[in-house]
Amino acid sequence: MDADTPAQHRAAAAERAVLDRYLHRYGPVAWAHAAVPGRENLRMWHYWWHAHLLHVLADAETHRPDARRRRLIRRVARGVTLRTVGRWTTPFYDDIAWMGLALARSGRHPRALRKIARLLANAVDPTVGALPWRVGSELYNAPANAPGGMVLALTGRRTEAAGLAEWMASVLDEPASDLVRDGIERGQVRPDLWTYNQGAVIGLELLLDGSAPAGGARDHRERARALVRAVERWCADDDGLFPAAGGGDGGLFAGILARYLAQAAVELAERGDAADDDAARQARRLVERNADALWEGRRDGLFPSDPRRPARPEGDDLDLSVQLGAWITLEAAAGLERAVTS
Repeated sequence: MDADTPAQHRAAAAERAVLDRYLHRYGPVAWAHAAVPGRENLRMWHYWWHAHLLHVLADAETHRPDARRRRLIRRVARGVTLRTVGRWTTPFYDDIAWMGLALARSGRHPRALRKIARLLANAVDPTVGALPWRVGSELYNAPANAPGGMVLALTGRRTEAAGLAEWMASVLDEPASDLVRDGIERGQVRPDLWTYNQGAVIGLELLLDGSAPAGGARDHRERARALVRAVERWCADDDGLFPAAGGGDGGLFAGILARYLAQAAVELAERGDAADDDAARQARRLVERNADALWEGRRDGLFPSDPRRPARPEGDDLDLSVQLGAWITLEAAAGLERAVTS
């Protein structure tokens, strides 16, 4: 796991810290437990967190290829297979979509990816034009529809993916900020603004760039650029730092935003006009600023749940999700560095 440049060194250190602290190997199988001294009640297996573990391992493999990591990716994938009794699914469409993205990124289990894509496509409510949050739910939200749309786009269902993007733009966009609100339930918009929703919608719009906008209403690349600009405005009063969301699932939110901002920085820079270049620079600044803050806050192999302070060996900072989120952010910065030097 060579780390020849500063950003790669940081990402490799985050990888080692997570694997050493949380990963357990059982023969050909591996999974991570959030078991730490004083928080034994968190010794659990978490489907959504494992989707991001598999995804960030695949990111690391792209940046620092290593045969040992490839074996570990196989072990983690086997662990998911066992824990889901071969189904690869849960009742939550958002979680299923994130697992689909992890499978697409890692290149593992293509049949499971196709199964997940079919399940998501069939779950779209035709009366709403969107995915519900879970089976039987009346909540339709960005955490399901943005990654769900990405899975559909990656598996050849671009028209359906564009429909989900258009639904989010027309229903969930907050006019005052251009940010994406959380969801809508029984006609009531849930106004929460979460970092990972912004990132996932950016990722979807980048995937759809080049497709005809649904209904001819919106340009996908411009929406990705507009979201990058909106995120920069959102973070401007706090020196570019992402809002913190604590531990639990929230520990992953900022890392997901960093992942897709890094993708935007690379892809928009390659496309070349002035608007693309400006948005690419904004996205890069945000990723690098947050990666730097997390690294500066690192203490004894732990990263803070809030990049505005140092890590503490207690509370949210001990959550696997928080450490995964920091690792994802540092891998995003490593990907940017790699794009510049390659």
